[in-house]
Amino acid sequence: MTDPRHSSPSRAAAALLVLGTSLLTLALVEGGLRLRPARPVRPATLADYGDAVRTGGLGPGGFLKEGFEGRLTDGRGGTIRWRNDALGFRRDGETAADPSPGVARVLSMGDSFTAGYRVDQEETFSRRLEKGLSAAGVPAEVLVAETEEPVTGLWWLRKSGLAYRPSLVILGITFGNDIAQAYLALDPPGEYRLALRDGAVEMERAAVFTRAPDRPEYQALLPGDALRPGAPSSLSPRHRPFRLLELAWGPPAQPIGTSRGADQPHRLLDGVNALGFFLSPAPKEVDTAFERLERTLAACAATARASGARLLVLFVPQRYQVQPEDWRATVEGYGLNAARFDLAGPGRRLGTFCRANGIAFLDLEPVLAAAHARSGLSLYLPGGDMHWNADGHRAVAEVLTPAVLELLPR
Repeated sequence: MTDPRHSSPSRAAAALLVLGTSLLTLALVEGGLRLRPARPVRPATLADYGDAVRTGGLGPGGFLKEGFEGRLTDGRGGTIRWRNDALGFRRDGETAADPSPGVARVLSMGDSFTAGYRVDQEETFSRRLEKGLSAAGVPAEVLVAETEEPVTGLWWLRKSGLAYRPSLVILGITFGNDIAQAYLALDPPGEYRLALRDGAVEMERAAVFTRAPDRPEYQALLPGDALRPGAPSSLSPRHRPFRLLELAWGPPAQPIGTSRGADQPHRLLDGVNALGFFLSPAPKEVDTAFERLERTLAACAATARASGARLLVLFVPQRYQVQPEDWRATVEGYGLNAARFDLAGPGRRLGTFCRANGIAFLDLEPVLAAAHARSGLSLYLPGGDMHWNADGHRAVAEVLTPAVLELLPR
């Protein structure tokens, strides 16, 4: 018989051994996870979004490569299907010079959001719109044109886009970069000159212009009072206290990225985080940027109207406007003084301008915020990426389809 005086210490020793072994195992796993790259390295043979984009400037369908077809990375270890037609529109069919009788032709133009960055051919909001219109009894074809930013988009619309005789032009305005690009593209020393005189659009392209990185305002910083004391000088990914928790629950919300690199997070005219355009009160550069964007929208509407088409401006909000956890992560990651920012301001300002000028306007911020609140799912690609995932595109199509039905001629 076992002496009870010796059994208790034996059990305690065994328990300590198990505990120690478990802690060592957890420590080794935690160490391995910390040494693992933060994101999987994309194989060199796997194509990405840039492979579907043409070189040499605008083509007949915008910036997408004519006739491209293949599988591209989705950024998460999988792939998506991508096809451009012979003109460079992202669609499965081919595009005739004129729409077929009884078929509504919609031109969906904008930047990588509109093109469907890292989203499958059948999942983009434009393709879902096309299917939604057909299901509602309106045969339609939606031509997806990547035109990068609104000023270049206007130039392409005047030179090529309206030749395809759309009934409706949807212009996606991505607030992350379009307003900064409009500021830098219009007026000396930018590339384009634009004026509206008695409803007529006058637009020229300068033979000589100063590129954005060479302009002093490109280096302008957020004002000091927009940052908290001790704000970090570089942007770093956020982690849970233990990587094992990330393995179980996923990484925490990340601050939105920056166009200038992690070591330059506080630029006023950043084309990804766009933080400077939410400042209230706005610096003079921001007011100028809004004026140039508004002038571009007015010119797009006038250009479409002259060809018998209507314009719908689709306002694409920043992810931190839609998902509160992303705003908290951005405030923390950038060291922002949140009181200096008005997240609803840009949509409110552009909406007021469009309505005053008879331009159809759809602000996606409340729609996407409500969809996120209902599902609890992120509508964006991981890692602070500014682009929608398939769920985001689906939420956009659900509100866009009825809006388009109201605007199309019957």
